[in-house]
Amino acid sequence: MNMVKTPVLAVLLSAGGASAAEGGYSNYIPGSYGDFGMALAPTETWTLRNDIYYYGADVDKALYGGRLEVGADLDFLMNFTTLLYKPEVKVWGAQYAWGIFVPLVNAEIEATFALEDFGRKASESDTGLGDIALIPVALYWQQNNFHWSFSQFIVTPTGDYDVDNAINTSLNYWSIDTNFALTYLNPANGRDLSFNLGHIYNTENDDTDYQTGQELHLDVVLNQFLSESFAVGLQGFYLKQITGDDGDGALLGDFKAEAAGVGPAVMWNWELERQTVTFIAKWLHEFHADNRLEGDHFYLSFALDW
Repeated sequence: MNMVKTPVLAVLLSAGGASAAEGGYSNYIPGSYGDFGMALAPTETWTLRNDIYYYGADVDKALYGGRLEVGADLDFLMNFTTLLYKPEVKVWGAQYAWGIFVPLVNAEIEATFALEDFGRKASESDTGLGDIALIPVALYWQQNNFHWSFSQFIVTPTGDYDVDNAINTSLNYWSIDTNFALTYLNPANGRDLSFNLGHIYNTENDDTDYQTGQELHLDVVLNQFLSESFAVGLQGFYLKQITGDDGDGALLGDFKAEAAGVGPAVMWNWELERQTVTFIAKWLHEFHADNRLEGDHFYLSFALDW
């Protein structure tokens, strides 16, 4: 289920979570770019998806606000809601849609900071609105069992940010995330093979003079529908930072990130008063990470169209 920048019944995506970058993460959340039928167009006018997302991770070192973090542990809980609207509009032969992604964040970090001869330990938490992502355009095509889509996401620094805090609900910079997805879905045998390839350009954090480098991310899923209402799958991701971090605050130099993870997913459709509600659960374990947080991603989600 895909729902433009985060997964869904038909199309969703997201913004939020992990890379080399400043603080050891960026506006990329592994697993949020779709889980079942990534490139399928929405079936109805409105699509609503809600995800409860937890990320538990640690990192050996990361630069944040001009300070070197050593031994940082992060507990990141997010509830994000994605709303997608599909008008009866065609663009270049594709179905057009637009939407918005709204995250509520609770994050806690424990870290030891060291810079030159100075060091201190800190444990901080923050709760509030995260960085809202706008989806001005999502286009969907189909030919036989093949579906493909193009979508553009703009992550806005709407959350709270204080350069003196160890953790914030905002990254305090804009991200432009351009995505192409392809799905092969065979109704005869219930096989779903999908991937989403995206490129993220990040602007500078003006409060720290730090600009996270450009990122490429790939999400791949292989799913099997065992019935019309139940499916299981194996899903994975790969992240590569293709340009180095920059700015006066990038004291560690390029500090490029790379990461990969894989894990299981399950989907169940439930009929509730003539409305089909889709429930999704999944877990992605990161087995490789350089210059970024490393941990486990968990999702509990529901989605519906009307």
